[in-house]
Amino acid sequence: MTSGVTTTVLSTAASGITPDGLLPGGTVVGWALLGFGLGMLAGAAGRMLLARMRRGTRVPPPWLEVAVGVPWAGVVGAAGAGVLPWAWLPLLLGAGWLAVVASVVDVRHHRLPDALTLPALPAALLLAVPVGLAAVGRAAAGAALLAGAYLLVHAVSPRSLGLGDVKLAAPVGALSAAASWPALLLGCALTAVVSVGMAGCVVARSARRARGAGVLLDGPGAGSPGVAARLRSDGAAGATWRRGRSMPGPPAELPLGPPMLGSAWLVVFVAALVGGTSGAVGPMGGG
Repeated sequence: MTSGVTTTVLSTAASGITPDGLLPGGTVVGWALLGFGLGMLAGAAGRMLLARMRRGTRVPPPWLEVAVGVPWAGVVGAAGAGVLPWAWLPLLLGAGWLAVVASVVDVRHHRLPDALTLPALPAALLLAVPVGLAAVGRAAAGAALLAGAYLLVHAVSPRSLGLGDVKLAAPVGALSAAASWPALLLGCALTAVVSVGMAGCVVARSARRARGAGVLLDGPGAGSPGVAARLRSDGAAGATWRRGRSMPGPPAELPLGPPMLGSAWLVVFVAALVGGTSGAVGPMGGG
């Protein structure tokens, strides 16, 4: 099914191929369809990679295919429309793929496999080469700066930040700093905002479940084994139940990979749209 959809998308996009047979020369929709089709192929490759990795996961099709295809469609479509320099395509496409694939593992299992995070830094530096040597140098410095900051937080409070997040900080810092230093700061700020929002949602959800469990304890049949078993399976971790009152424990560990990768990708994409292929793009140029 997935291969059939991909073939259809690529065939539709191919209607705008120029005579030289290399690049689509039709509408923006054709470019976007081409990007979506290529993204579906990349998503399928990511799905197979995760299934074979020792610390990966299994994702049924076509979730990864579509999730990678959407940002790829936006990037290729923007480049085809002439609003995004082609030099940014390798970095943005690679970062979009990593954001989806790594986030799936982090959300489902609260871990970031070394097989994804460790090769991501050299890959980011290599994919930044078309943007310019200044961008590569800034990316290397940004990787060291952000990874060092995350490592310091991990050393002070290991429970607040895992080693997987520290390893991921290097390619995230490289991606953001490749655009500019202000882009790195903006990406960090956006990551913090999204993380706080996620934590708020988790706390609110835990509070609602705690109140619901408290009502069960005070209601008819509160002492039955079935109700007790349900509370053990549904209650928040570390919660203490007494006479219908609840004291929720700490919220579940939050996956930081998705906000880190998503924020960095979005900031760099917007910066590249606003700017160009100079060392530091657009009004966020930091030299």
